[in-house]
Amino acid sequence: MKIAITNMVTLNTGDAAILISTVDILRTVAGSNLDVTVFDPQASAAKRYYSDFDFRAGFFDQIVAWTGVRWRKGGILILLAAAATWRTPLRRLFAHLLPPSIVVSLERFAAADLVISGGGTYLMPHYRIFPKMLDLLVALALRRPFILFTQSLGPFPRRRRNWLLRYVLRQARVILVRDARSRRHLIDLGISDERIALCADAAFALAPPQPSGSTARVTGEGPLRVAISVRDWPHFSNGTADGMAAYHVAIAALVRRLVEGHGAEVMFLSTCQGIREYWTDDSRVAETVAALLPAETRRHVQVDHEFHTPQTLLSLYADFDLVVATRMHAAILALCAGVPVLPVAYEFKTAELFTALGLGDYVQSIESLTGEQLCRTADRMVTERLALRAALPARVARARCSAISAGGYVTCALAEGTP
Repeated sequence: MKIAITNMVTLNTGDAAILISTVDILRTVAGSNLDVTVFDPQASAAKRYYSDFDFRAGFFDQIVAWTGVRWRKGGILILLAAAATWRTPLRRLFAHLLPPSIVVSLERFAAADLVISGGGTYLMPHYRIFPKMLDLLVALALRRPFILFTQSLGPFPRRRRNWLLRYVLRQARVILVRDARSRRHLIDLGISDERIALCADAAFALAPPQPSGSTARVTGEGPLRVAISVRDWPHFSNGTADGMAAYHVAIAALVRRLVEGHGAEVMFLSTCQGIREYWTDDSRVAETVAALLPAETRRHVQVDHEFHTPQTLLSLYADFDLVVATRMHAAILALCAGVPVLPVAYEFKTAELFTALGLGDYVQSIESLTGEQLCRTADRMVTERLALRAALPARVARARCSAISAGGYVTCALAEGTP
């Protein structure tokens, strides 16, 4: 089976977890006979960190690299014309106008049994949507079936451009969503509920059958160990500078409570760090927070600057008593490791995830975050951590089964065209 997976940003380790899990899920359908091409805007860099995958740049990025920003619309029209005429005598004419690298990408799409728009969060009002849609428009022009893998999306404000998004999504064989709120957003956009299916985030497929935490973590022996995932967030409603400053102060207050009040050892450890080619590095945010701490407290705090694969992060998180996670996939990897998570939600996807797991009471909103409420919730979780840890395996196992069930929708999409 030949698969093209688009809209991946693999330098984000959360996306890498989605990619690795998606391929594992696809293998439950296709077995070892699976040929995958991954389309990623930073394909060359992604290949250096994940050499097992065949990466190519997405069509939008290849077009801009060819034409420049000014003439990209003309390049896009030629691309779509080439795709639409791919199985006609006109193919040579349009293919001749395109750079060889784009022609190779078209060949990969044309040969694919299925195009998968990777799971994650990219069809949101504050992100650029058209570059993500272009790969799906190419799939449509080539008459290749496509699906959207487990993701959160919307809401979609009423705009004139929504007709194109609505048109593209209506052609999907199935749209897999991670939460009920995304389903409502799609229905509000005019997408039939019959084309929508709910599955847990693909990364839950990485969960081992049994949590691998040490005996000390399971029994609560020894000093408390806490990992914290932070991130830069440029979409605060009250402005980025003020929002991030309040966030830094709240996280610093939490660290002080953990160290000074609970005798904890704290490590900042996140999913977007240690990759110089990526646009952000969570360890820089961690250093900003650490700089706000008193010297005595700072001696009990480490900032990890290294890059870690999803599998390595899962293993590292397993040796903590609690993970405080702003990055959602840091939260998921910690849950897969059997570790209780205090989540800080910057988008609705985190609240939806933890509500589905029966842990919605612990979710903190990044918009209204204060040190006082964060410390109060952390105190509660430290007290309840052994009971929370004991309850997690069954909940994560259900999420894992739900994530793997996406393979059945892939089979239906290939065989029947609808779920």
